[in-house]
Parts: sequence; structure tokens; C-alpha cells
Amino acid sequence: MSDTIHHVSNPLDASAAPPPWLPGVPPAHKRPSQWLALVSLALALLAIGVALGAWFRPLPDNRFPPGSPPPSYAGQDVSEANTKICAAYEKVHRALVLSSTRNGGSDPTTVLGVATSGRQVLDAGSRYLITEISEEPATSPELAAAIRNLANVYQELTINYLDGLTNSDAELQKSLQAADDATSTIERLCK
Repeated sequence: MSDTIHHVSNPLDASAAPPPWLPGVPPAHKRPSQWLALVSLALALLAIGVALGAWFRPLPDNRFPPGSPPPSYAGQDVSEANTKICAAYEKVHRALVLSSTRNGGSDPTTVLGVATSGRQVLDAGSRYLITEISEEPATSPELAAAIRNLANVYQELTINYLDGLTNSDAELQKSLQAADDATSTIERLCK
């Protein structure tokens, strides 16, 4: 046997083995410069400005080329468009009549629900009529004007009701009379 002792280095003994990395100063973390942050902020604000500008810019009316007269429609086209618009008016009118025949009784929550339903019919009905008239360009000018007028009056009535006006207020009376006049014109034209 040999008198020499073999030493096995202890892996936990720091002095026995060199460190797996080179000792020294840890790498310095570079801080982004402030100008980069300012440029990023400026670009973000510019993008927001462009987006808002595009959002609020009115769309061009490209239905007719500039300087050309609007198209004329044959009698059959006008008749079909008038029939569709009259059917749309009847649908809105039926919904309004149905809504106005309901009452809430004495329960305040039910009264509010009925009132909300009536306002919803006026609002949705006005938007529906405007959409339908825009999709039927062959509608006779007189009927189209009456439908647009009624849709505008419905929107005004909606706002008046939401503003708390009642049927005894003079401003609401004018709107109701305008709605009756437009309705009479439409019903005369839709016979």
C-alpha cells in the first residue's frame, strides 16, 4: 500500500476549484436614452391624431360623378322603390302603434319600461327609415322627403322625451304636430 493519500476535491469548497465564470465587474445595463422615449411618445401622439382626423372626416359623396346629373329611374323602378319604402314605413308605424297602446299601470318600473320601449321605437324606427330610403334611390322625391322628415321628427321626439318633456310642453306639441303632418303625407303617397 502506498502512503500517499489522494485528495478528492470537495465540490463545495470554493478554494478548491476555480469559479465557472471570470470574476469581475458585472456587465453594465444600458439605460435607454430619453430621446428615444420622447420620439416614441411623439409618434404615438401623431398616430392618435391621424386616427381621430380620419374618424371625424366626412365621407365623400361618390354616388354621382361631379358635374353629372343624378340618374333617372323608370316608372317600374320608382313604383317598386315606393312599395318597399311604404312597407318599411308601415312596419315602423305598426311598432309605434303597438308601443303606444301599452301602459304601465301604477308600477313606476313598468311605466318607465313602457316609456323606454316607446323611445326605442322612435329611435330605431328613425334609423331604419333612413337606412331603407338610402338603399332605394329610385323612391319618388316627394315620398323620400316625407320619410326623411318623419325620421328627423322621430329623432327629435326621442330627444325631447329623454329630456323630460311631456305632452303638455309646447316644444313637444310642435314635434308631435310635425310627425302627424309627415305621417299624413306618407299615408297619402303610399295609397
